[in-house]
Amino acid sequence: MRGKKKKRVLAGLLTGLIGLLCAAVLGALFYGTMVYQLAGEADADGAVRAQARALGTPIPLEQGTDIRSLLPGALLALGEGTLVEEQAQEVRMGGRTCRVITRIYTLADGTQARAVSATPAAYLERLSEEGWQPQLITGFVIDELDAVYALRGEECMLAARDGEFVYMIEAQASEQTAYALGALAYLEGES
Repeated sequence: MRGKKKKRVLAGLLTGLIGLLCAAVLGALFYGTMVYQLAGEADADGAVRAQARALGTPIPLEQGTDIRSLLPGALLALGEGTLVEEQAQEVRMGGRTCRVITRIYTLADGTQARAVSATPAAYLERLSEEGWQPQLITGFVIDELDAVYALRGEECMLAARDGEFVYMIEAQASEQTAYALGALAYLEGES
């Protein structure tokens, strides 16, 4: 009888160990999927979009230049809120000079949201440099691009990548508001 009890205990331990191993593998796959999504390996639609638009060299930043011409790709616009300011700048991120266009919107509740368009994709390093923490929540989009939801204190961000272009929405908002901002956002100048 003692041998049967020992076998049952060993079988239970083995089953528990296999369950723990499966949970770890599934967790690693989920985390890997999120990292892969953030890294922006273009899906078929994204690849077609990226190939359809030629990556030109951004024109130099000059006072009075139409902001839409400063980025060789599409610009992110929010479908909600009032556009109050647009600014263009060049920043060093990931060892590269990145062109960044930021549009600031005032939302209906009086808060502000920023729509950021940037190239090249090295600009994504901003997430780690500024302390943004990606969340393991899926289903967020910016236009039709899959987006990663990240938090930093009371601020939230959606970040998406389309080839060498990065699009971000930043706001002090709830998860539901961030979802709505991303779903209503669109890319101007996309063919």
